[in-house]
Parts: sequence; C-alpha cells; structure tokens
Amino acid sequence: MARRPPTVEHNFRIRCSCRGAQQRFGTSQQCGVFFLYRTKFINSTPFNLRANILNHATTSYPDAFLGRMQLLLGDEFPAFIESLGQPSPTSLRLNPKKRISKFDSEEKISWCEEGRYLAQRPSFTFDPLFHAGTYYVQEASSMFVEQVWKQVNPNKEAVKVLDMCAAPGGKSTHLLSLMDGKGVLVSNELLPHRNRILQQNIIKWGYPNCIITQNKAEDFAALENYFDLVLIDAPCSGEGLFRKDKEAIDEWSERNVAICAQRQKDILNSAYRCLKPGGFLIYSTCTFEAEENDENMKRLGVGSWEIAVEQPGITKTNYGYQFFPHKVKGEGFYISVFKKEGDWVPNFEVSAPSAQLQNPDFLQSPEDFAEIKKNDLFFAIPKTIHNDFLFLEKQLYIRNVGICMGTMKGKDFLPAHDLALSIAIGKDIPSVELNNEEAIAYLRGETPKIKSAYRGWCLATFEEKNLGWMKLMPNRWNNYYPKEYRILKQK
Repeated sequence: MARRPPTVEHNFRIRCSCRGAQQRFGTSQQCGVFFLYRTKFINSTPFNLRANILNHATTSYPDAFLGRMQLLLGDEFPAFIESLGQPSPTSLRLNPKKRISKFDSEEKISWCEEGRYLAQRPSFTFDPLFHAGTYYVQEASSMFVEQVWKQVNPNKEAVKVLDMCAAPGGKSTHLLSLMDGKGVLVSNELLPHRNRILQQNIIKWGYPNCIITQNKAEDFAALENYFDLVLIDAPCSGEGLFRKDKEAIDEWSERNVAICAQRQKDILNSAYRCLKPGGFLIYSTCTFEAEENDENMKRLGVGSWEIAVEQPGITKTNYGYQFFPHKVKGEGFYISVFKKEGDWVPNFEVSAPSAQLQNPDFLQSPEDFAEIKKNDLFFAIPKTIHNDFLFLEKQLYIRNVGICMGTMKGKDFLPAHDLALSIAIGKDIPSVELNNEEAIAYLRGETPKIKSAYRGWCLATFEEKNLGWMKLMPNRWNNYYPKEYRILKQK
C-alpha cells in the first residue's frame, strides 16, 4: 500500500523540537498539550497562509518562544506569526521646536501628535535635517508614552523626571518635547558607549533642561522621594523587536528571560525608593513575556493606574497594556503605570544664581541661564534646574547638563557644537545656508567651496536649520563639525 504523504500537521509537528517545549512545560504530557495547540492553530489557518506561517514559526524563532506565544494568543497565533513576516513599519517623531514641512503628507500616528509613519524608509544618514535634530527615528508603539504623560500630568506641571534606562534617547527626547522646557529631566545610562549615543541624541534635540548621568539603578535609591515621575524602559528579552533585530532572536532563551526579569525587579525596587509619594512610575519593555511585564508589576504590591485608551488594537492586561504587531501598526511593546501611595506636593524651586554668562550674545534669553565651568568648558544651565544640578552633582556622575557653550583658547572663545543645535541659541548669529550637496560635504568634515563675505564664526545651516559651526577667514574656512559625528558611509 502506498505511503500517505505527510500532512501540514505532520510536518509541523516533526519540525518543531519537543525539547524546546519540554524546557517550557516540563513534562511529556504538557509537551503533548503544546503540540495539540500548535496543530489546532495551524489547521484553523487559511491554507494559502500556512506555508508562510510554518516557515516563520519553525525556522526563524526558538520553539520555546513559539510555545509561549501560542498559549498567550490562542486563536490569534497564526496572525501574529504572519505579522512577523511582514516588513517593520518605518516611523519617526518630529521635534516641535525645529519645525519642518518635509513629512506633512505622511500618515499620523494616532497616539502621538508629532509621530509619523513613512510610506518608504529613506536613508536618514544622508538627510541633513536628521543631523539637525528636526526629527527622531523611533518605533511607533513606544510613542504611546505620550498618552500616559498627558494623563498623569494633565495640568502640565513643572516636575522632576527620571528616565532611568535612557539610551539611545527616544523616550528622553520625547519627554523633553512633552515637558516643553518646564521642570528637569535626568536622563541616565550606565554603559559608557550607550551614554555617548544618548548624549549625541539629546544634544541634537536641543532642549537645555536636561541632566545626563551615568549611574547604576541602585545609586538612585539614595535619592529617596526625589522624583515626581520615573520612567523605566527596562532592558528586556527583546521579543517585540524580533522582526527588525535578528540578533535579538539569536540571544533569546528562557534563561535570559528569567535573568531579565530579575534585573528588572532590582531596577524597579530602586525606582520606587526615589519616587515621591503621589508620584508616578511608568514601566515599559519591548517583550511579550508576562514574567517581565505584569508579574514584575505584581511583585511591587501596588495596583496599576488606569490609562484611558481610545486607540483600537491595544490589549489590556492585568497590570498594563500590550502592543502586538498583528493588532497595531508597530512593534511589540508593553507599558504599565502605577501611582505611589501618598499625596503629591509640588516643590519645584527656581534659584537666582549670580554667575553671569561669559558670552550672553549667543543665547536668546541669557537672563534665564546661569553659568558653570567644568574642565575648561563653560555650561549654561537654566535657572529653573540650577538647584537640582547643585544637589545631584554631589550624588551622581553627571556627564552633561544644560548647554555646553564652549571653551576659551587664549583670548578667543570656541563655541561648542551643543550650542549650535540648542533651541535656546540666539536668532541673530551669522549663518551660511548650504544646499544639499554642500550640507552632506559639511557633515563629512569636508570644506566645499562657498561664497560669503562674512569673516568669523558662523552657523552652517540647511533649510534654515543649524548643522554646526564653521569659521570663515579671508582665503579659507574651517569646518568645526565634530569628528565623532561625521558621516563615514558612502552613498
């Protein structure tokens, strides 16, 4: 008798390793349940989609991960797997203080006023407006932080905010836009190379009411009851980024999930101590794991704070809100909010330091700033955050604050790149407008031929947006765009 050809169900069961299922469920009986669920979900899928789903499910992702997602999603599992085979949406968030019209026709992100989906992914490296800090390329789901901010701070109070795990800077730049110059943001990143990226992105964004630190989470526990709001975008197993970050797939394991959950627990404990009574903690990850999400919030022993969600497709969990790529136009994301017990009392004080700026003409409103000098560099600090800086510099390792204005070289003042990109820079500073070709050459560190009768320090601009400094002299000009930021990639 001829042997019956293997069915889709048979192939699916053979290709999926039982070992991965047993790692998750522990016994052969539970492993059988795992396969029963798999068979049910595949058989409920339209036949024309099965091959694509099977290919993604069995060759790209760990079996243990697939088993977890099947139990979590039930009948939605095939649609979830299918979504992982689709291209990731390209999205960005505009800088409200550096307005451009370039993306006016693009689709808006419903939960973020300045968020946009792009129909196609351009080469951001070769867009001078990207280097000018007019927008930040960011995954759409994570922009939901805006909805949380608006609901926990409806009166737009000046508050003290900590972004504890801030690199590369997406949430910090978003918070700075939402804070609109009020209050102080402490943006922290422990790892040195990631801290440098964080600094670069915050400098490009241009808001001066920020203090960048490089500390462990436990260092903040000593700042008991200090912050009005703490955001933790926690290091996680990264499942929500699988379709755009293949390294995350290779690094995933159930052991790593458990390690991440413990690390997150330690971070949350430190965050809780430095949060004021009545203050809010926002916790987010880019994973689907309950162990890293709801269960971490449950361990805190406090109830979650309800967020009004008007956008369709966002899934309510026991303690937060989950974004799945088959239900929203974005990647996997989780967010939860809780309010610390007690009454919130605002105590944001503005100091009046006497230190005057060495070069006040570089700023629009120099009277709003105080000056400090660190290692031959001059910094302009908003008076609204001066008291916080004086306190925090005794407690934390501060990498940057306010606006780095520049340094003295003999009798000459050399303005810093930070100043060129600051939203507080003066409006009357001389500038040279570059076309696209000239701007790219400038960003490479080159000195293209330009026509200008001006001599001295001036800004290189593109479409009236500052890129950096140049110094014009009678027979030549010098390019002061920082070497570490220059474009190295070839078109």
